[in-house]
Amino acid sequence: MVADPMYNEPVYDRFWAAAVELEMPITAHQGTGHSMIHYTGPGSAAVNYSTTQTFSARTLGLLATSGVMERFPTLHFTVVECGGGWLAWLMHSLDETWVAHNAWQKPRLAHPPSYYLKRQAHVTFQRDPVAVANRSFTGVSPLLWGSDYPHHEGTFPESRKVVAEIFGGVPFAEMAAMTGETTARVFGLEAVRARALRPT
Repeated sequence: MVADPMYNEPVYDRFWAAAVELEMPITAHQGTGHSMIHYTGPGSAAVNYSTTQTFSARTLGLLATSGVMERFPTLHFTVVECGGGWLAWLMHSLDETWVAHNAWQKPRLAHPPSYYLKRQAHVTFQRDPVAVANRSFTGVSPLLWGSDYPHHEGTFPESRKVVAEIFGGVPFAEMAAMTGETTARVFGLEAVRARALRPT
């Protein structure tokens, strides 16, 4: 997807409607629609890498506050390779604005932005204990662990070790949801698995 025009514009409504009809979730890369090079010089590589996550926050924020998620309640949006530690901050910040500046908000949403993000937004992460620690605020459903194979920042070949470390002490049901069950549900993989296991 390319963010021109931005995703909050009504021009996309036909696209969202088609995705709903096809039961197809929307997936975008963390820097989609934006340059991933913001700074040059000393320290720029690390800051550029981190700054790309802010575009994920902007994308999901617009989808929640513009009413897209409200108008298309069964449509799921996933931003990949973006981490998830920032999601709790985004939910809090948008909700705070929704309350403090509600008179200026258009459209008037029936629920706070975090309601829609918890219901329909998902982010993938590799090594992000902050995202896991913040799940009591964000909910478990938005958090999808992935190895990011074969990228060098991925967890392969130590994925099992990384999972054990960042999910240590997490109840099994929550860990199972974040490491596969939610992904299977959102992307319709449960049905695929069922068909594969059906006797011929």
